[in-house]
Amino acid sequence: MLLVASSLGVLIMLVAPIVLVIYLTRKFSLSWKLALAGALTFIASQVLHIPVVYGLTALFQNGTLSIPTAWTAIFNAIVLGLLAGIFEETARWILFKFSLKNAKTWAEGVLVGAGHGGVEAFILGLLSVLTVINMVVMRNADLSALGIPAEQIELTRQQVDAFWSSPAYMGFLGGLERIFAMCLHLSLSVMVLYSVAFKKPMWFWIALFWHALVDAVAVYLLPIVGALAIEGIIGVFAAISIWIVFTMRPWFVEAEPAPTEAVLQ
Repeated sequence: MLLVASSLGVLIMLVAPIVLVIYLTRKFSLSWKLALAGALTFIASQVLHIPVVYGLTALFQNGTLSIPTAWTAIFNAIVLGLLAGIFEETARWILFKFSLKNAKTWAEGVLVGAGHGGVEAFILGLLSVLTVINMVVMRNADLSALGIPAEQIELTRQQVDAFWSSPAYMGFLGGLERIFAMCLHLSLSVMVLYSVAFKKPMWFWIALFWHALVDAVAVYLLPIVGALAIEGIIGVFAAISIWIVFTMRPWFVEAEPAPTEAVLQ
């Protein structure tokens, strides 16, 4: 059952973004290039985001930076949340400010958000495919015959055993989490577009701190309440995010979207 659930979770991660983008482009008669712009913006943000996270981690591990042990969990949650908000929302702001400077409609913000969150889901889906394949291959294999160093065999075996001993629902949670995350990205893109298109900078900061809050809560509470409970909490954030998306819709100037060729100049 775990393999079936994991396969279903991976399928959701790979297919849901594509289905969402196709649906939105047809519903609003917009170009798929808007979703592509959102996807490329996510990738660009990670080019800087990931090295900064690894760099900070290395500084703490080698003792260059330090904090009291009692504050480690909450400090990590806050810093990781803020870094995600800073890099991704700044990248979104740059996109709307310079590349999609003619974008002013709610639908355009939603489609860009689908691309941004969708490519993250798709990339994680591809990585999950590799993980599931590795777990299947190594389940009953002679790990030494697979070229795994002798000093890492026991750790690898523990990881494989931990995967296969997980409850079946754990395999599905990855896909569910990506659905919730895409809901978050829809709201973030709408907020950032609103801040740029209508010169409301406060909404950029609301988006940044909303992103940071969701990530920080997830990071901090995961080891405390467990994966199943944290997905329920993230689900609440996703519901609030969708409420934000539709609450903000009337705030936009409702007009026909500009031709895609002009929007993408």
